[in-house]
Order: sequence, then C-alpha cells, then structure tokens
Amino acid sequence: MMGRLNRDQDQFFYAFNLDDAVPADHLVRKIAAVLDLSWVHQELACHYSHLGRPSIDPELMLRMLILGYIFGIRSERALVREVQVNLAYRWFCRLSIEDNVPDHSAFSRARNERFADGDVLRLVFERVVASCIAAGLVGGEGFAVDASLIEADANRRRSVRGQDWTKNIDPETANRATREYLATLDAAAFGSASKTTPKFVSPADPAAQWTGAKRDKAIFAYADNYLIDVTFGIIVDVQASRAIRQAEVEASRRMIDRT
Repeated sequence: MMGRLNRDQDQFFYAFNLDDAVPADHLVRKIAAVLDLSWVHQELACHYSHLGRPSIDPELMLRMLILGYIFGIRSERALVREVQVNLAYRWFCRLSIEDNVPDHSAFSRARNERFADGDVLRLVFERVVASCIAAGLVGGEGFAVDASLIEADANRRRSVRGQDWTKNIDPETANRATREYLATLDAAAFGSASKTTPKFVSPADPAAQWTGAKRDKAIFAYADNYLIDVTFGIIVDVQASRAIRQAEVEASRRMIDRT
C-alpha cells in the first residue's frame, strides 16, 4: 500500500534532542571539540554595566561570528537567518530549538563597542594560534607573507578628490569611521604610510585607499596582511593596513617582529 506523508504539524508535545540531529562527522562538532571561549565573560566584564537588562551573551555572538567566517556567510542578516533554521548551527551556538537568535543589528554594536574596546576578536585569534602551536601544527622554521584586498563599504560617487580633502576635522562631529581614521594618522600602516595625495577620498571611510591593484575597476579598499607558517599553512598573525605597498610592507615587518 502506498504511504502518504502525515502533514499534521499541530502535535502538542515533541520529544526532540538537538544533539541527535547533528551528524557525528559535521564540521561544527570538530570545531566545538577544540574551541574554548570560557574566558570571554571575564575578559569583557569591565565593558558591561552592573545595571539594566541582561545583554546578549557575548560568547553566543562570537560563536555566530565564527560560523559566519568558517562557512562564508558574509552578511550578518544572512547569518541570523542561517542560525535560525540550521540545527547544526544552533547546536554549535548552544541554542535550544526554541531560543531566539539575536538581531543582526546587535553585531554592529558589539563589534564597534565592546568587542573593539576589549580587543576580544584578537584574543580569540591568538588563543587559536596558541592551540595550533601546542598541537604541533606550527613548524616555526619558515614563514610567508601575503596580502588580500578587502573592498571597503565606500561609494565612489560620494567621494571627493584627494586635493579637496582636509584632515582638519573636528572629532566631536565626525562619524565613527572618520574618528578611527583620525586616530591612525600617525600609524605607519595607515595615515603616515605615504605622503602621496590619493586620487579620491571617501568622506564616509577616509582610511580606505583608492586602488586599482586588482587590475580591474578601481575601488576603495584595505589590505589584509597574513603571516603564514609554510609547513602547515597556519596563519600565525594578521594585520590590516591601507591598500598601498608602503603600508603592506610596514604591516609585514611588524608581524615578523612579533613572531
């Protein structure tokens, strides 16, 4: 006799174990087995008030961001949707089937405020590298440096010509990106990397460099510089800079010095 799917979804009680729904060989299980974020709450405690409503758990937000980086989910809106419907992602984030997923806007606030002030993303990176070293996955004998362009969220049509741009800006009235730019004017990898006047400057993100390094249409971009252990291909250090040669060389030198 031909079977038919019972489409009645109004069952009152369910017996459901989220752990049983995640395959034993799923990548999130391998990551969860070695990822330790137990230190996060203590590290960020000084950046939270003792009054008011409880915040979103910072460990949950970090776990969601890690999922986004590993599985290539670039949009925070898309990341929230994926965690909402993907049982393996919920399991990794330690959410039950009924728990609410944070709104995408919470990530922007956390990244620009508590995560930035506490440098917690850098600490996560360094602890992962330390775990790789402890596991013998870093040879330490040969390193290579590479840089990738990261396109900035800056509109070419709203830019101004470099000769028309002035650095005499009041930080009190500037937007966040401009305040960050003003704070890095003396940094070798940013403001003082080159005295050359750029062709265009984005008022929304003045630290972004106008570049045609991709040999395609020119864009506003940053450079993401990596120091890689050549034995196992492990990234052991990373530093952002302006997308110009002088800044990339300075960033590379600093990474090598730290190593």
